[in-house]
Amino acid sequence: MARDDELVAALVTEKRKVADEAWGRLGEAGIPAVVITQPGIMGAYELIVQVEASDLERAQSLLTDLVP
Repeated sequence: MARDDELVAALVTEKRKVADEAWGRLGEAGIPAVVITQPGIMGAYELIVQVEASDLERAQSLLTDLVP
């Protein structure tokens, strides 16, 4: 896996189930990914699924149906 500064967001969501589904799909496709939880205002948070920049286009093509 790349260093943190070499990772880019493939998907941003507020739903844990969506982030978990994205992480699973990417893993099955052989794309290393991490899910970062970023706190927001008043208890809200975002889940950011990150991949290496070189895998971004492929990752996004696998996740298009998860984006509202």
